Amino acid sequence: MTLRNSGTDQKPVSPGSPDSPHSPAAPGARTAPKDRSARWDHVLTLLASTKRLSVAEVAADLEVSESTVRRDFMEMERAQLARRTHGGIVAVDVAYSLATVPRRADEGSAQRERVADRAAAMVDPGQIIGFNGGRTTTAAARRAVARPDIDSRDGSPGLTVVCAALNIATEAVLRPAVRTVVLGGVAEPYSFELTGPLATATMRDLWLDTMFVGTVGLDLHAGLTCNSDAEAGVTRIMIGHSRRVVGLATADKIGHRALAGICPVSVLTDLVIAGPVPDELRTHLEETSVRLHEV
Repeated sequence: MTLRNSGTDQKPVSPGSPDSPHSPAAPGARTAPKDRSARWDHVLTLLASTKRLSVAEVAADLEVSESTVRRDFMEMERAQLARRTHGGIVAVDVAYSLATVPRRADEGSAQRERVADRAAAMVDPGQIIGFNGGRTTTAAARRAVARPDIDSRDGSPGLTVVCAALNIATEAVLRPAVRTVVLGGVAEPYSFELTGPLATATMRDLWLDTMFVGTVGLDLHAGLTCNSDAEAGVTRIMIGHSRRVVGLATADKIGHRALAGICPVSVLTDLVIAGPVPDELRTHLEETSVRLHEV
């Protein structure tokens, strides 16, 4: 939605009008996002600046039905990303500022979202789950804690999330039904991961049902790797304290080696990959009984 100044009033400009940046005649006109995660990202971006959106405006902007937008608004309210009003939604400023981080569109973004959707679907209500840092694990955590079936019952949390990264903790702590456990330690400036003796000491007393592991590289010989030996050390302890270990990767990570080894591929119980899987890797997963989930 684009706003045009008119005196003291601001009037919405229809997406199909000549003045709209989304007009078919406008240079660089975009294709309206059709899948749910893309629609939500688009709506949240608009909401950050306008603070209020109507069903009709969003339906016209995204070129979808108003019933689809109403369903999206209802689910976004249940996920505590916005608050519904008559005919639309308004921003929940605190929730938006913490839970929504800038997303950079690139070739791998769609693949990461598919991996994140599958990972979130693997979570059962009431479980204790862990995440290391990274874009894919952050997206997976965002979707897992926002699931509408994650609800506290009889005083027990609907989900417990053990966070090795500060940005993932901010995703989880907004959800009243989610118990958020943050490891102590020193925060790394680029990954936001917590490292050092305090982080490892905290994790030694914790146990997980499922650990989701993001990776910088995925190599048959080097295994899963990342750019920091300190981060790798914390992740290894989390893996060792988990019943199920789910690797999350996109095809561009295959064959790449980063500095520090996290774990061999055979340590995983599951591997979720978006994109083509080489035959050599597929054979290795079968031989080591690692379940492959292609998305």
